[in-house]
Amino acid sequence: MTGIRDFEYAGWRVAASSYDGFAGATALFAAPLLAAAGVTRGTRLLDIACGTGVASAEAAGQGAHVTGVDFSPEMIGEARARHRAITFEVADAEQLPFPDTSFDAAIANFGIHHVARPERAIGEARRVLAAGGTFAFTFWAAAQENTAWRLIFAAIAKHGRIDVPMPAGNDAHATPDNFSRLMVEAGFEPRTLRCELVEQSWELPRDTDLVSVFETGTVRMATLLRGQGDALPAIRRHVAEGVRRYTRGAVIALPTRAWLIAARA
Repeated sequence: MTGIRDFEYAGWRVAASSYDGFAGATALFAAPLLAAAGVTRGTRLLDIACGTGVASAEAAGQGAHVTGVDFSPEMIGEARARHRAITFEVADAEQLPFPDTSFDAAIANFGIHHVARPERAIGEARRVLAAGGTFAFTFWAAAQENTAWRLIFAAIAKHGRIDVPMPAGNDAHATPDNFSRLMVEAGFEPRTLRCELVEQSWELPRDTDLVSVFETGTVRMATLLRGQGDALPAIRRHVAEGVRRYTRGAVIALPTRAWLIAARA
C-alpha cells in the first residue's frame, strides 16, 4: 500500500500547478456532490482531497464554512492562493487531524479512489461527522463509459502499449458495489445510502489537445502516456481525430460520467 501512496503523492505534487485543464472535468460534479451532502448556509463542511479547491469554493459560495484538506502541499498551496477566505490544511484522508464529530458534512470530489486504503478514508470521514451528517463522494465511471478515457485508451491500444509499469491502483475496486459496501461497514446508515450515475458534458475549446490535458492534470493516465515513447505522436493524432465527432461549434462536448455515493452518519 505504501507504493500506491508514494506514487500518488509524487504525482499530485507535480500535477498541482498544471491541474486547471483537467479540473474542468471534476468541477462538473461539484454541484450535485454538494447537493447530495446537504450543504447549505452555515454547514460545517470538510472537503477531503480538495485539490486546488474547486468544490470548496463552490461550497463557500453557498455560505458553508469550509475546511479543505489534501495530502499534496502543492495542491494546498494552489488552493490557498486561489481562495484566500477558505481554510486549507495539508492532511491525509486516511488520518484526518480533527476531533470526532467536528463537521456537519464531508465530501470528496474524485479523491477516494486515489487513496491506498479507501476503507480507512471512509472510516475517517464517518468519525469526524456529527450525528446525522452526510458524507458524499464521486469517482469516475468505467473508462468505456467515459468518452475522453475511451478515446485515449483506444488510441493507446492501437498505437502504443498498455503495460506501462506503475503500482497497481484501486481502479479495479472502485465500483459502486464495493464503495457502497465500505460505506455501510464504516457505520453509515444503510437506509440512507444513495448511489447514482451522473452524466455531464465536459466542454473544452475545440482546439484543445485532450492528450495534453491528461498529461498535465492526472497521475495514472499521465504515467501511462509518458510511457508511450515514440508512439505518443500517433496516439495524439488518433485522439484528435476521435474528438472531432464531439465538436459543437466552438467547443468539444464530451459526455462524462461519474458515480456519486452518499449516506448519513
